[in-house]
Amino acid sequence: MRNRTRSSALALGLGMTTTLLSGGASAAAFDGTANLVCAAIDVVGCVDGSDCVEGRARTFELPGFMFVDFEKKLIRATDESGHKEVSPIKNFEQTEKQVILQGVENHRGWSAAIDRQTGRMTVTSAGSDVSFMIFGACTAL
Repeated sequence: MRNRTRSSALALGLGMTTTLLSGGASAAAFDGTANLVCAAIDVVGCVDGSDCVEGRARTFELPGFMFVDFEKKLIRATDESGHKEVSPIKNFEQTEKQVILQGVENHRGWSAAIDRQTGRMTVTSAGSDVSFMIFGACTAL
């Protein structure tokens, strides 16, 4: 599972820690004009034919933080071993309530939804053999 997880790391890009969301963040910070740093709080990983497992990012060997660069349309992450990942943002959409990012990394599709008021985020990554859900928070840099 480690190789499957590592190859999904950037697609999820969002393995992370807990207290990044600042209470005074404005909606403007989550509209795609300011770059973000995001942290995962809870992760659920599922492997085809097995039960799903809940844990923190390190449970799945995911990066501690992800950096969203809207200008370059990239997501960057570095895991605890120093391995760096970069994933292009293929689709960017804004709704009244969320910023939606989508892409493909290591043969898996990923999608991130970031609440424009609170910065809370949900990320999914789906492949034929393993899938993840990540719940976390973002803040503007």
